[in-house]
Amino acid sequence: MGENGLPNHTDRAVALFQEGYNCAQSVFAAYCEKTGMDFETALKLSSSFGGGMGRLREVCGAVSGMFLVVGAKYGYTDPKDRQAKERHYRLVQTLAKRFEEQNGSIICRELLKPDDSAQGGRSEGYDRKRPCVELVRCAAEIVDDYLEENEMKIAVTSQGNEVFQHFGRCEDFAVFTVLDGAIQDRSVLNTNGNGHAALAGILKQAGVDVLICGGIGEGARQMLSAAGIQVVSGIEGRVEDTVNTYLAGNLSDQNGGCNHEEHDTDHDCSCEDHCHS
Repeated sequence: MGENGLPNHTDRAVALFQEGYNCAQSVFAAYCEKTGMDFETALKLSSSFGGGMGRLREVCGAVSGMFLVVGAKYGYTDPKDRQAKERHYRLVQTLAKRFEEQNGSIICRELLKPDDSAQGGRSEGYDRKRPCVELVRCAAEIVDDYLEENEMKIAVTSQGNEVFQHFGRCEDFAVFTVLDGAIQDRSVLNTNGNGHAALAGILKQAGVDVLICGGIGEGARQMLSAAGIQVVSGIEGRVEDTVNTYLAGNLSDQNGGCNHEEHDTDHDCSCEDHCHS
């Protein structure tokens, strides 16, 4: 496990390769929890890319594995969305450039010299004699480093498509995955009836970096801060609009506080009636 409690993709990819999966399978299947794909399907989809495309010694399978990960997670689906297409291709090119800078090439035959494509399967000592396991490791590290640098998750207290005005009463968070400043996908995180004391842990476990909300008590704010989550409070409006406004740099914390635990049910606050017991 990594420091944040999530799977260590690099170790997982290396372990899969050492179990006998090909280079592309090892990288791609290591990210199943990230892509939402089941393990067997991931193995099947990536099986043709090993050995530089079926041992043709073309693009390295570990590199193809990187591309498969970001395609499954962040790929575009609208053929008319040219911006999404260009954004995704830039991502692929960035990953390829990083791999090439570290290894000299992204082409299998250039990485494996001399070319032994006619020798068939792995022999004893295969992993010690060839760089493949380190290329698998490198590919996973590149993906993880890039995502750590460029990916963020923004959660919004939501009621339908509107920002819900009390953090502690929120039943659902809209969670947006953002890469390079652009929304990639939106999901729903249900609180399962947990109160505000548990919500910071739930959001941290989901990898949330920023919370956009209406009113929020000082105690909850402190718990979120301790979990490393930035709070942007006192916000109203449509959920996705607020996220886009934040990404444009035009949304800041309005200090929408509510210390309702310290008052009776007749007090006034920015949360209005949502904060009352």
